Amino acid sequence: MSLPHYFRLLPHVGPQREKALRLEGCESWNDIVNAPHPLAGLDPSAWDEVRAAAEKSLRAMRAGDVAFFTSRLPAAEQWRVLAQWFDRASYFDIETSGLAVDSIVTLVCCFHDDQPLHFLAGENLDDFLELLESVKLLVSFNGTSFDVPRVLDRFHIPELPCPHVDLRWLCHHAGWRGGLKKIEREVGLRRPPDLDGLGGAEAVWLWEAWSEKGDARARRTLERYCSADTAMLKLVAGKLCERLGAPVPLPEEAHVWRLIHDALPDLGRPDGALDGFRAAEPLPPKPAPAPVVSADLFSITEMVGSTTGLSRAEKQARLRERWRHYRGEGT
Repeated sequence: MSLPHYFRLLPHVGPQREKALRLEGCESWNDIVNAPHPLAGLDPSAWDEVRAAAEKSLRAMRAGDVAFFTSRLPAAEQWRVLAQWFDRASYFDIETSGLAVDSIVTLVCCFHDDQPLHFLAGENLDDFLELLESVKLLVSFNGTSFDVPRVLDRFHIPELPCPHVDLRWLCHHAGWRGGLKKIEREVGLRRPPDLDGLGGAEAVWLWEAWSEKGDARARRTLERYCSADTAMLKLVAGKLCERLGAPVPLPEEAHVWRLIHDALPDLGRPDGALDGFRAAEPLPPKPAPAPVVSADLFSITEMVGSTTGLSRAEKQARLRERWRHYRGEGT
């Protein structure tokens, strides 16, 4: 049931009255506005309030006023907003230098207007704030608890300049529990091989390898990893809308990954790593690798292999130990 057919947004309408309205022939806000007399046992005064609210909702939808709905719908129903403006939504994720209070935002990635954009600390991070001014609907995974507060703190703003929905809780209410990677596997999605196995602990390590050692492959892998999160947000969001009865124009997986590969070519992926992904168009010639500082510093295969099966805390401890070794602070 799409947004214009959701009646519990209106005053005096709960589950039973919504059912009564449908039995009397109302299927949308427009039907309520055009009804010749009060319905569902409502007195004229209450019916006037319901009609006025339906008219206001129709005007907001026609005007594209997303914030009108995100501020009124309960958390479990925000998927209706996502489905209504799916083709205009922007999906974002951040990386930080750690989980401590004084950790910094190192990277923001955003899948916006079908383009994977990235904003790196020390280079163009402030441009993300400008991008937010043009965002119609911002979508995150667990952003209410983590990403959004970090962004507000980083840019010293009281609130986002655009409406926001948290896909984690939409998935939770639909029965898809756990983290993004767990959910994407359960719904049959998969990442490119060079990004498989990476998580938040490795992202911290990658940032340190770039910011302190200038390892270009570490930077690129960090950017690709974060961009992959944003791509997965869009793909999972589309599958969620379909599950809830609101099919949306979901792009093919191969097309989404092609966009990321084109914008952020992998500097370390071995030949054949894209096998199994049907490209939307022929693969472009393999780009020449960018200069790499300290070529023996970064090996994604070695790093991921050494942390497979470990808990997040164990991963962080293992990676800190390795980083001390690279810094020459011990073995």
